[in-house]
Amino acid sequence: PLINLDCGSLHQPGITAVADLMAAKYEAMGGWHIKRVDCGVAGVGLEIRNQPDAEQIDVMLIGHMDTVFPLGTAAARPLSVDGERAYGPGVSDMKSGLLNIVHALRALPREVRDSLESELVATFRADELIDTGRAAR
Repeated sequence: PLINLDCGSLHQPGITAVADLMAAKYEAMGGWHIKRVDCGVAGVGLEIRNQPDAEQIDVMLIGHMDTVFPLGTAAARPLSVDGERAYGPGVSDMKSGLLNIVHALRALPREVRDSLESELVATFRADELIDTGRAAR
């Protein structure tokens, strides 16, 4: 469903839908602190942390939730798979990147993640081009 969402730059309903899907993935893993960040006209961003009170961030994974495609592109070119290749709006930038971050953090055993004294952070901006001054840091 992620690929089949229209979430073009500044399309807040689509970006919010992507944020909701991504937040649900981290909620399902458990142990992540999920914060929605107001990115102004660009929409909502996400900040996901394992140790939100840590004094130091050791690893930060960054992505954006928008695509450059106009409304209607997801319906016109929905996700399709041909052998080992996937096609659809945002399949390689950046929706697969968002999912790669989820899979990488899911592979980290929870007991290891919870024992870290420093912090792992995944930040997902609402838009890769708009700097609202409010983006997740």
